Amino acid sequence: MSRMAQTLDPEQLALTLHEIGAVRLGRFTLHSGRTSPIYLDLRLLVSYPEALRLVTAAYRSKLEDLRFDLLAGTPLAGLPIGTALCLDMNVPLIYPRPTAKSHGTGKQIEGKWDIGQKVAVVDDLITSGDSLLQTIAFLKAAGLQVEDAVVLIDREQGGRETLQAQGYRLHSVVTLRELLAILERKEKITSAERDQVLKALGL
Repeated sequence: MSRMAQTLDPEQLALTLHEIGAVRLGRFTLHSGRTSPIYLDLRLLVSYPEALRLVTAAYRSKLEDLRFDLLAGTPLAGLPIGTALCLDMNVPLIYPRPTAKSHGTGKQIEGKWDIGQKVAVVDDLITSGDSLLQTIAFLKAAGLQVEDAVVLIDREQGGRETLQAQGYRLHSVVTLRELLAILERKEKITSAERDQVLKALGL
């Protein structure tokens, strides 16, 4: 990509996510059905333009080393991030629909693409890897190539290994352990809170 990579500051990223309320402790049920003592609400980013710009730069730092023709955002969490990256990197974006349109062209994938093009998939985070694999399956069924997926946070709950087992590379900006370590060091959470989360998640 033409733009020079910016130096990524994981500390600034972690503190910004905490400041906008995207990191919450408690008891939550995740999309996968698992319960978790921490919830990462990255969908809040669309309401905080400066935070979204910071996150976009963080994704760009990972994407600039990869080879791809198109970006694909997972529905729905990856779509705002994909749109921001499309504008920032001047790379076309496509996205699969959860269900094919029952009218018009009946497309499963929105945007302009050609069979054989290489796609980098972006999502907000990874837990089990199910949503990323579903998106990849849609893309490959349409004749597109996928090798890489990029997320902001790896929750370290098996998603990376699941993708790797199926031949895909996962690139994450930070892991959950790295995020918690920064927040503890900056006294945004206590050592006891950090240890409780890590123990509950088996990390």
